[in-house]
Amino acid sequence: MSKKKYELVTHIFKGGRFDDHGLDVDVLPELIAYKNILMETAKEIWRRKNPGRQRLPKNFEDSLNLKFYELLPGSTAIPLMREIEGEDQLTIFDRPKDELDEAVDVVAGAIESVSRDKPVPAAFPRNVISLFDDYGKTLRQDESFEHKLAEGRTAARYSLKERDGILKLSQAEYQDVVDLLGELRAADLDGGNFALRLADGTKVLGKFSPDQENVITDALREHQSRRLRIKGKAEFYPDGKLKRVASVESITVEPAGTVAYDETARPIWQIISEIGASVPDEEWAKIPTDLSKNIDHYLYGAPKEGK
Repeated sequence: MSKKKYELVTHIFKGGRFDDHGLDVDVLPELIAYKNILMETAKEIWRRKNPGRQRLPKNFEDSLNLKFYELLPGSTAIPLMREIEGEDQLTIFDRPKDELDEAVDVVAGAIESVSRDKPVPAAFPRNVISLFDDYGKTLRQDESFEHKLAEGRTAARYSLKERDGILKLSQAEYQDVVDLLGELRAADLDGGNFALRLADGTKVLGKFSPDQENVITDALREHQSRRLRIKGKAEFYPDGKLKRVASVESITVEPAGTVAYDETARPIWQIISEIGASVPDEEWAKIPTDLSKNIDHYLYGAPKEGK
């Protein structure tokens, strides 16, 4: 099957060095840094969508490939393209959208918010902030990058000002959404406080509301056989370490050892079918036609059954 491609975002280099529509080789690492930011943002978006899963899907990173085929004027614009399996070229209206498409919007939104001295969107993952240290290293005072988004949306402008603003976020505590599962170790009903121990041994403190008291007391009474799932917002230290649960949106009690259903897992029959398709026909021809009836004969040497 042939490859079809679509434009994800156009990365534009603005400034005197790029007025001739050429690209200085020294700035090529900027594209790699931008890609790394998008990749890590996409991963975090996926994790938030799939809180019950510990690992990313197989070949997740490979599916987020980016290429560029040309340099366009104005000053120097580089359309970053994605390739997927298919027959025809895609338009902006029928192209598939996944975590990488969302990452482009989230990163652009964060840059725009910092530019306007506004709080960054909640969807922006703080664990990617350190990656901005590599993005913009080659920028000069009169230069900037722009992200021209798909479907003609306004481009986000990224200069040394925005770079410094984002990096400063790593020096402050912040809040982010959480989905935690752990053993309830303590609860103060008068103060509305609780202590949750996660699977890795981390102890998390938080506060619950009066209407959640019954769930808390039930989970505490059966803490050895029950686990508490808490969804809400938590405070984090600048280094990304969880400080405490600031607000609880929902609390549910689950049996210990419960494995969350994975809607993205591939069905076993599909995996078996692919394995079978990879075996050459000449190898399949070697399998006895009476294998199902005489399996003990072929495995252990037992006498064959009659036809």
